[in-house]
Amino acid sequence: MVGFDILPPFLEWANAVFLYLAGALAIIYAVQILGKRAGLLFSAIITAFTMWAESLGVKYGWVFGAYHYEKDFGVQVFGVPLTIGFAWVMVIFTSMAIARAWLTHSFSFGRWIGYALITSMLAVCMDLIIDPVAFVAKEYWVWENTGPYYGIPNQNFIGWFSVSFGIQLLLYLWITFRNTSYSSLWNRRMKWLYGMMIGMFVVTSLVAGLFTAVFVTGSALAVTFLLQWAGRRFLINESQ
Repeated sequence: MVGFDILPPFLEWANAVFLYLAGALAIIYAVQILGKRAGLLFSAIITAFTMWAESLGVKYGWVFGAYHYEKDFGVQVFGVPLTIGFAWVMVIFTSMAIARAWLTHSFSFGRWIGYALITSMLAVCMDLIIDPVAFVAKEYWVWENTGPYYGIPNQNFIGWFSVSFGIQLLLYLWITFRNTSYSSLWNRRMKWLYGMMIGMFVVTSLVAGLFTAVFVTGSALAVTFLLQWAGRRFLINESQ
């Protein structure tokens, strides 16, 4: 209903619930691979840190650029809807699932940087389709600066990459030096969640006539997965 823009006004609250549920699935994944205590702790840290970073944009125009929220997504903390923190948890852990091949229990500087690079590019790819829909089609938030891509400032995408990169560097170190597990079932589920999230916003973009957003996002994903494939080939050769 959101994708085809047929959500009735009395169900607008469902947007917040949708993001809470997406984040909750990612938290379950975090618990599966990091353990209950570490999974919940990292999920809370990611939520708090990203909301703090978002609040710097709302208040001072830092990190992501200057903007403000137009519609209520539920309870706000630091002037930012709590649902945004849950969305960030979803972005971080779905990206981790896709780049899972980079994660081992032996540290490698190349793997460390490669993993953070791929996962952060995946985060930016998601924002390339989310932001045009949220800003142009839905007006969930309004940018006070401008940029060449649907009026969205370039600082926003740099901020998305930087925030994701920093978090993923820490997660890689934790997984490398701690006794973590692997759940193939939940890894697949996170990949599906990432794909379905992209797919929903692609449909919304097509309905709203945001064809450039679909093309740019598709191209960015193609480049990212090409780098992912090349990186995996390198890892295979390195292990041999």
